Amino acid sequence: MLAMIPVSLPSANFYLLLSLGLLAGVVLAAWGLMLAVSAGHRRTVRKYWKTSAALFVVLAVPFAFFAWVHTIVWQVERESERAEAARNVTLEQASTVGGVAMPAGTRLKLQDEGQLETYVEAEFPAPTSVFGVQAMRVRRYLDAEYEKDTYALIRRYPRSVILTGLGDQAVLGWRCDSTHDIEFDTEPDGAMKALSQCRLGSGNQVDGMAIPAGSVLYGSNGTVYVDGSTDSDRWRIDVKDPVAVPVFGLMLSEPRLYLDAKRRLLRVSDAELACRVRRGGFDYAEGTQVKTIRRVIDGQREPFPGVLVFSPAAGQVARHESHADVPEGMSVMQAFDGTLAGIVTNEEVGVFKFATFTVGDEKPTPPARARCP
Repeated sequence: MLAMIPVSLPSANFYLLLSLGLLAGVVLAAWGLMLAVSAGHRRTVRKYWKTSAALFVVLAVPFAFFAWVHTIVWQVERESERAEAARNVTLEQASTVGGVAMPAGTRLKLQDEGQLETYVEAEFPAPTSVFGVQAMRVRRYLDAEYEKDTYALIRRYPRSVILTGLGDQAVLGWRCDSTHDIEFDTEPDGAMKALSQCRLGSGNQVDGMAIPAGSVLYGSNGTVYVDGSTDSDRWRIDVKDPVAVPVFGLMLSEPRLYLDAKRRLLRVSDAELACRVRRGGFDYAEGTQVKTIRRVIDGQREPFPGVLVFSPAAGQVARHESHADVPEGMSVMQAFDGTLAGIVTNEEVGVFKFATFTVGDEKPTPPARARCP
């Protein structure tokens, strides 16, 4: 749970005093104007000088409070503007900052004034190599280390680095579209730890399958299951394409692909059939949810890719000529040769339906399904 930091807000009396101070200032200004232009008014003030002096004090005190508050605010704003300006630095000569060789003219935005190593943004005048990417802009998210007893700041170090550049670029063997964010996880010393995510450009393939440009690549440490076991996936691709892609012999709409370290396809999830399919005697309609799972057999998970799971969508059924239809809420498990491996509830194979909430009178627009080629 995040810690809540108490903040004391000004009371209503504070704002009342400010308002009275403003009103007093207006009255004093009007009074001064009258003294300047009216001889009769000056004679009246001289005649009743004690009353006038008392009235002046009554008006001057709240106005002085008003003027003091605004002076403090002005000073704080000036200091804030000065500090903000000091945190924006332009390198006058080429320098290595945070392990990156930066050219002269690089504009940096610093977390801490005067500390170049705490930069959170960098804009280069020309493409500059960062983690092998020719970047035009860098954004960094920093963590902080504090002294245990005094909470004094010891150092800041990068947690992640986000790069943008020009066009498609090679990143750890992938073709990433650098006009969109390319994100890396980093070590505390700033060295690259792993590619976290990027939007894929053209020219990427997985097991001979072309990955559409615009798909999103994520790094992975392996899918972790509730029994403590971990898969060997190291990459995940969320396919984005208006046309269905072939995966395991099925035309699927926007599947999620899991790959091992050698970028071999291990399994698929979160996909829908884009084309009607007849498999092992079952007839599955478009929109049927598809995934693969590895069953636990004799205490061990079966080898990848496991078995296919077909889950009829709302209002649909999976038909078979030899037995009753399989309705929504149930799933059919089949081996890759079409052999029936079982009919189970959706919950048993991790298929969940989430409620849709409607705000107002507009009906929610269902997500578009990729076109069957």
